[in-house]
Amino acid sequence: NEGGGEIPDLDQDEVQGLSADTIKLTTIADPGFQGSPGLNQEIFDAGAAFVAWCNAAGGVNGKQIELTLRDAKLTDYQPVLEQACDSDFAVVGDGAVQDNLWADVGIPCGLIDVAGFSVTTEKAGFAGDDPVETRQVQPVPNPSDEVAVGANIILSEQFPEAAARTGLIYADFQTLVRQYEKERAGFEAVGHVVIHTDVYNILGEDNWTPFAAAVRAADVQFLRLIGEPDNGAQLKQALSEIGYTPIVTLQETNFYDRNYIAAGADAVEGDYIRTVFWPFEEADQNPATQAYLDIIEAQGGKVATLGVQSTSAWLLFATLAKQCDLDNQLSRSCILEAAADVTEWTGGGLHAVTSPATNQGARCTIVLQIQEAEFVRWAPEIDGGDGGYACDPGYVTPIESDG
Repeated sequence: NEGGGEIPDLDQDEVQGLSADTIKLTTIADPGFQGSPGLNQEIFDAGAAFVAWCNAAGGVNGKQIELTLRDAKLTDYQPVLEQACDSDFAVVGDGAVQDNLWADVGIPCGLIDVAGFSVTTEKAGFAGDDPVETRQVQPVPNPSDEVAVGANIILSEQFPEAAARTGLIYADFQTLVRQYEKERAGFEAVGHVVIHTDVYNILGEDNWTPFAAAVRAADVQFLRLIGEPDNGAQLKQALSEIGYTPIVTLQETNFYDRNYIAAGADAVEGDYIRTVFWPFEEADQNPATQAYLDIIEAQGGKVATLGVQSTSAWLLFATLAKQCDLDNQLSRSCILEAAADVTEWTGGGLHAVTSPATNQGARCTIVLQIQEAEFVRWAPEIDGGDGGYACDPGYVTPIESDG
């Protein structure tokens, strides 16, 4: 808290939502989605917890944050974004499946976004994108023309026979179809042979047994479900019921969620999870992770990886906003211009190094495994690798994107 800077004399498009002592911000997520109630609730919880903590500490350079939580319910991204267009300074810490509409709604109305995560090509952009041009920045970038493959490489070295029989299952929703296409390109770029694919209903399936039977019939040995943890758990339960277990099930970072273990029980034992975030289970060795757990616990919120990712976005926004406000230049353009200089970011130690300025993700990974209903570090050893991470430039591979 430095006392609060003056609001620059600029057009409303630059300073909407600002006053001498407040900043109006919003975050957007999909917890009201009827197909999966509570979907990504951790994004809202992270925003609420960060704002409570930040305001109690004096705010952003003396300015209190006024936060509005906007529920896109998976299909209502456009109307809630339009609401933000009318009142808020920025979107912060958000993550919504239909974010392809950002280019049609958010950019034209002048909003900026320090995103928790971005999914679609229209929002996630490309490696090398300039935040000033895209009007958004990600603390943990997910560019459409790069794929994180470190966990694939590590597991394929251990289980080469599994990679030769890879199966990918995804939902009949355009955003997840694109994610499947991106992940398949990454898998194949590092030597996987995809022998089976299947498509499930985004609203969920009443019976996962046919999907499990098809996985068994194809002799899939390296499995990935693209979607959210509850559907993944139901698929694994169906596989367990027919007595079939692929050698490797590797799930994405969003499956690093206690709900996956609760829903899947014994059926998800042995599954692997890719993450670039320091494990919660090792918070005693990483103050930033412990601080995240503390502020979430103080608010009674949900602990999950997407919540940490959202928190990193809130920290990035607060850092940029304070920098601008100290110079009496707090505006949307100043935030974006300052973001364009952030070539190394860890969220204060929450995750591996990324480059928000160039929209490039971490070249490092940690592989977790579910063992006895707990997430346990599988690779690298905590005192091995690069500060507890396995790092290699080849752990991110370029792919073609139709953008």
